[in-house]
Amino acid sequence: MPPEGVVCTAIVLVCFVLFLQARHEFRLEKAVKELVERLKAEAGNLLELNYPAASVQLEQPGYPPVQRWRRAVLEITAETITIHWRTLAMDQRTAFSPTDLRWFGRPRKYTSGENEIWLHFEWKGEWWLLKIRLGREPMRMLVRALKAAAPPELVTAYRRRRPYVHVGPLVVQPATQDLQGAWHLQDAVTIYLMPRFLVVMRGTGVLRAIPLETMQEIGALRRLDEPRADGLVRFQAEQETIAFAAKRHEQFAESLAQAARLTLEDPLERKQKKQDDDAYEWDE
Repeated sequence: MPPEGVVCTAIVLVCFVLFLQARHEFRLEKAVKELVERLKAEAGNLLELNYPAASVQLEQPGYPPVQRWRRAVLEITAETITIHWRTLAMDQRTAFSPTDLRWFGRPRKYTSGENEIWLHFEWKGEWWLLKIRLGREPMRMLVRALKAAAPPELVTAYRRRRPYVHVGPLVVQPATQDLQGAWHLQDAVTIYLMPRFLVVMRGTGVLRAIPLETMQEIGALRRLDEPRADGLVRFQAEQETIAFAAKRHEQFAESLAQAARLTLEDPLERKQKKQDDDAYEWDE
């Protein structure tokens, strides 16, 4: 085939591929639009979102994302927080209950461009982290809907001053001390520190979520019985003494103490802004 013929064939193939992509994108947008119209027609919806810049990632701490960044429609009502994944049939979804929500907040201050917010859920005995990216105005709408659906204590936690501490997951060993002062280590578990709880897990299953506001006497110490072994993080919580053997135990104890202290602080005062600008009223 002459060179001109090869070039023409290549151009035709590229145009055909672009046509197929454009048709697929058109069909996707049509499916999304139909879903949003149906959601808006249903009574009780607090929010429906469909913005081209919106993307969502779903993960479990310590594991590759269950769903990497992907466009989706978010539906928040008093009963459900639902992610409708963007497909031709719009029949793939993940739904949580607001009662499963354990915390929500933005890891960084709001900007005029794209913003990110994190939602933690304890769902079906496992810990889940939902990350959402939106522009400023749609993020404002999302935060308002979350405030309306979430329990009051989560709204209070949202209003607290940053930093919102996240550490881990870390592999540690629960430790108990006998009457002679020797420490005995149990099978390894994973701990994950987030702004309201220290989550203790085995695999993806939650063994315990310890409220940070119940913690006292947080400290880091070396083992006198095994000076070369990993140090200990020890604290009082829920009327018991809890200890974990951990690498970099001093750094983790500092993070744990900071996160626990922040849960006891009063929320920031409302700033002097527009009456309807409650999405940003606690920015520093």
